[in-house]
Amino acid sequence: MPLLGVETASVSFGGLQALQDVDLGVEPRCITGLIGPNGAGKTTLFNVICGLQPTTRGRVVLDGDDVTKLKAHQRARRGLGRTFQRLEVFGSLTVRENVRTAAEIRRRWSHDKSNPAAIADELVEQVGLGPVADEQVDTLSTGTARLVELARALATRPRVLLLDEPSSGLDEHESEAFADLLLELTRDGLAILMVEHDVPLVMRVCSNIHVLDFGKLIAVGPPDDIQANQAVQEAYLGKAGADDAA
Repeated sequence: MPLLGVETASVSFGGLQALQDVDLGVEPRCITGLIGPNGAGKTTLFNVICGLQPTTRGRVVLDGDDVTKLKAHQRARRGLGRTFQRLEVFGSLTVRENVRTAAEIRRRWSHDKSNPAAIADELVEQVGLGPVADEQVDTLSTGTARLVELARALATRPRVLLLDEPSSGLDEHESEAFADLLLELTRDGLAILMVEHDVPLVMRVCSNIHVLDFGKLIAVGPPDDIQANQAVQEAYLGKAGADDAA
């Protein structure tokens, strides 16, 4: 059974069908990709999963429990974490302070005996932010700030992490290091669902990929099948994109 499941999710905005009967599953210890052209409904689906967007019909299941009627903060407390396409960080705080803030918030609602400072130090090193740990985040590059957002999300100890274009702003070398980091995180037990336009990154790290187009799933499968899928090539990858990802 998937750790996270979306079942026949549909969303309408007036006469616009943003999502239509979308099914999706995210397995433990795996990275699942969600790709498609701009406007395909990827971020809407993320919002449905997180509780920021109600569905017209369908449901969201987390670890066997129907969480469709739960609010976003309730889903987060059950182990659902997220980063955003539009960068969301505390720019006036340092890298370490950003991550520690999330760890402190989690300790407050969970009432556990965790040490937020130690958690922040560990995560800062794990994601490769040690050299800039005490720098103010609004002085950093976009790519580095996205790593801050990732570390902050990890500080909430999610079981499922949703990443919305996390490699935006990274150069080729940084993207390769980021891929290694994601794979390392899943080995520690995390399940990841990722929206990403960096096709080579998606093909390298994802074990299963869902492709959206105009709010509908047009393909689901492992990377090799997705690259060879004619409908996917026509809607998103294109011949050049498929060749580049190969």
